[in-house]
Amino acid sequence: MRSDGLIKLIILTVVMIMLYGQDTVVLAEDRIDCLICHKYRGLSRVDEQGNFRLFYINNDLFLNSPHRRIECNECHTDIEEIPHDKVDKVDCTQQCHIVEPSGDGYFSHKTIAETLAKSAHGKLDADGNPKPHQEDYPGCKDCHDQPLYRPLSAFKGVAKHGVSMRSISRCKSCHESGNFAKDFYEHVTSRLHKTRFSLEITEVCAKCHQDPEFMKRHELDDVITTYKHTFHGKMLEMGSERTADCIDCHVVEGESNHLIESKDVVTSSIHKDNVGRTCMASDCHTNASPNLAGFQTHVTYDREKYPLQFYMLVFFKALMALVMYFFLAFIFFELMRRLFPKFAFFKDNTPHHIADLGEQDQQDKEDKS
Repeated sequence: MRSDGLIKLIILTVVMIMLYGQDTVVLAEDRIDCLICHKYRGLSRVDEQGNFRLFYINNDLFLNSPHRRIECNECHTDIEEIPHDKVDKVDCTQQCHIVEPSGDGYFSHKTIAETLAKSAHGKLDADGNPKPHQEDYPGCKDCHDQPLYRPLSAFKGVAKHGVSMRSISRCKSCHESGNFAKDFYEHVTSRLHKTRFSLEITEVCAKCHQDPEFMKRHELDDVITTYKHTFHGKMLEMGSERTADCIDCHVVEGESNHLIESKDVVTSSIHKDNVGRTCMASDCHTNASPNLAGFQTHVTYDREKYPLQFYMLVFFKALMALVMYFFLAFIFFELMRRLFPKFAFFKDNTPHHIADLGEQDQQDKEDKS
């Protein structure tokens, strides 16, 4: 009897430990029980390269992401049992088990990957050869590190997933099964504007384009700092959502955001022949003249790359210093004259009575004449 009671106590203890902190909603969403382990914030290890790896999954964030309808093993296809061994890196271009709504086939990010490969961020050059420093070119997760649905409206009293809850109820009159209406609604409304705030977009680009070692390897200028010095950058830091950010200028209107091309490519939005039209995009300066773009946005002062800008900066700094120090000296001497009115560098040693006689003789001569 004692052994049976001990076994029951052990089983009860194990069950209580497994259920401790377990959310019933999480269990309902996690149909293959991955969160049995991955719900713990301390689940981590140090890999063979000495990098810290965190395996914690925040289920609340996942349920507000575009991937929430996808099971874990649909991306991690090499996982066949739990607990599992080391998993391979996820291939974002593989086919998903979700049917693409505008067609009959399964959804895939392959076309997006092909577009990215043609851009300045692609790992191959125009001849199909690998570019140097392959590790510097971004993958999907380098930019899409927080793929959350962004509300269409931020006004008080509006539901977090869009314009109104009543709109979803209209969808549910036909689409009754599961959460399709809500998922589809959030997907569409989040794509009606930018997924990220403009300031967030700038910070994502800064992860590479403000890294000194990265810029040195690729011979790039510090475009993030120079952008923040512009009118657009100042407006962005003050909270404006209507000013141009990196995507607005570096992507041709109507094209995929993944197709960012170099300024030397003739189809690029920032090519010298196209930059005027870029500034006249539908969301920007629609009535502006092409001459609006006739200036260098990312002004740097490198003497070797941009000698004209460098020497102009030196000239104006010297001119400003000369003018400022001239007036400071002028103000200083004027102040000294007022504080010490009788002070003189060269004093007249002539006695006062002789000086007075000399002045009287001179006055007499003037009167006689």
